[in-house]
Amino acid sequence: MEAFIKLNNSILDCGLTPNELKVAVCLYSCVFGNRYYVQIKQSTIAAKCGIKKVETVANIICNLQRKGIIEGVSRPHKANGWLGTYIYKLKTVVQKGFFKLQRNILGKLNGVQLRMYLFVCRAVTKKNDMWNSFNDISRALQIGRKKVIAVINELVEMGFICKTKVIKKDGSYSDNHYAVSEPSEEKNISDKKESPKQAVTLFGTFQKVLQCNYIPTVISCQADLQDFIYFYAGVVP
Repeated sequence: MEAFIKLNNSILDCGLTPNELKVAVCLYSCVFGNRYYVQIKQSTIAAKCGIKKVETVANIICNLQRKGIIEGVSRPHKANGWLGTYIYKLKTVVQKGFFKLQRNILGKLNGVQLRMYLFVCRAVTKKNDMWNSFNDISRALQIGRKKVIAVINELVEMGFICKTKVIKKDGSYSDNHYAVSEPSEEKNISDKKESPKQAVTLFGTFQKVLQCNYIPTVISCQADLQDFIYFYAGVVP
């Protein structure tokens, strides 16, 4: 399975709402090779995109048709005569003028974060480098400059993009450079590890349990052994 999906560069210029963008990404994540016919349940789309109502997905599908992302919708009949799952004909991704993003990105980012992430994916060069200013991003996405800075910092913190500060020859800083990255799972793994304090506590608890159960048993055995020796020695304790 391909690790990345392709999207047309124009998808961010179609005036899609955050939920419409999520559904569009969800549909394109089901595209493999050059086949742009996708068959998927609307309930599955809702679950993948974090949308509570299936009716909302149905309305979004209509909006995506009007905006040219979906070129056609059909619903075949099953052998028993019942209606089957919808089939969506998506707009073909052109050979030139597309960008890539991770196939499993859905469910990890909210609407604003997803738009920002897609913008970075579209703007990076072949060397995975982007140097658009905050003002450029603000104008392109119609988001306030402060919001742009906040969302970029969130993506950096989450590990989806990397930020590099570039120093000019005169010692001043130029616009930050960004690169697309994949979040590391090391942090999640380390979070699951037992802390030293917990380990010590658990060992101490085990030690106490061992002492409570083991020491009385040893004392009892010693007393029984002493009685046995006295008996054979003819000593009355």
